[in-house]
Amino acid sequence: MICALILVVTIILSKTKKVGPLIPPKVLRIAIIVEVIGIIATLGEFLTSKVWFDNTIERPAVGESDTQEELEYKTDDKKTDIVLDVPAMLHTAEEKEQLISKAKEEIDSSFIGDNEDLDEINQSVVMKESYVDGLVKAEWQLSDYKIVGAEGEINYDNVSNETVIDADVTLTCEDVSDVYSFSFRVVPLDTNSSLGIDYYVRKAIHSLFQDSDDIVTLPDKVGDREVTWSKKYTFLGAKIGILGVLAAVAMVIGQAKEEKNKKDKYLKSMVRDYPKIVESLSLYVGAGLSIKNAMYRISEEYMIRRSKKKEPGFEGVLRVCREIEEGRSEVKAFENLASYCPTREYRRLSNLLTSSIKKGSKGMLEQLENEEAEAFEMQKQYVKIAGEEASTKLLFPMIGLLGIVLIIIIAPSIFNMQAM
Repeated sequence: MICALILVVTIILSKTKKVGPLIPPKVLRIAIIVEVIGIIATLGEFLTSKVWFDNTIERPAVGESDTQEELEYKTDDKKTDIVLDVPAMLHTAEEKEQLISKAKEEIDSSFIGDNEDLDEINQSVVMKESYVDGLVKAEWQLSDYKIVGAEGEINYDNVSNETVIDADVTLTCEDVSDVYSFSFRVVPLDTNSSLGIDYYVRKAIHSLFQDSDDIVTLPDKVGDREVTWSKKYTFLGAKIGILGVLAAVAMVIGQAKEEKNKKDKYLKSMVRDYPKIVESLSLYVGAGLSIKNAMYRISEEYMIRRSKKKEPGFEGVLRVCREIEEGRSEVKAFENLASYCPTREYRRLSNLLTSSIKKGSKGMLEQLENEEAEAFEMQKQYVKIAGEEASTKLLFPMIGLLGIVLIIIIAPSIFNMQAM
């Protein structure tokens, strides 16, 4: 009912003209969509909890986690809330025996870890707490924890000779247990292996630091292996060189991107100046001035405000006027306008001005007025596009909030439907 009431109020607000300037239409549309989803979720929850509920609860499948059901029961016009713990279904006796057998197979394949076999253990063994995807629990008991720790690590300091360790694993699957027993042999590390030489080197160095000498000489032989020492080479120079190259590349890319952004901004500003220039040209030509004098008048007006802000389009007009003052022909100066202002609009204006000089000014005023109208239409499109881009950027946070609202509303209904 609340969602329906809010939906009605939102629809009324969206139809009210006074609300339009205060609340954007997109916000109202999103609010309407959210409320419709809320109504659908409310209806779905009502159907699943009241209409379609047939007093049956489906237990989780074998191996799945236990669940809870929030229910209410009614007796003598009294409603009482209750939370039921729903345990998962149990395996059959035969299935439990099979799972324990699979757990034993997993122990046989995973216990040795990186070792070759059970008769030559000199690296950590793997003792898991559960097997068969957690269906079988394991409790380990070793005969000698001084040699093999509770996590399967080998205590090499206590391994002086080959030692046989007995392992008993109590495997439990629900209410059925079985003990799996086996033995393995732990052997001392060999200096011929990388793990062994590393252990004995560290052990030899540790013994050296037990003395109070201020200078320690590292051993040149450990066991029957020759050892050559040197300080680790850090390749500092190479790293600095690579970082320098990366920094230079990043600076070049950043500078190129910055230049491109500046150029794009400059061209956009130039296009924004175009309608003003065409409007002034149309006004002065309509007042009886020649094209050249009209351009002079536009540049004079621009010079008055130039100290406050430079305008790229008017800068192009100013350069054209200065070229004419320096003796260049009007045709050539107007042609250069397209070079100073390299956009489609100014190329069109340049062609229009040069054509009026070559062929005469007949119909020039009409052409300028048409160009002025087209320029302002173009400017309106640019403003519209800029507004749409701004609204699109604002839409992303709203979409994120909408997603959160949808999750909060729909998730409980989905869980209830899955539990039926």
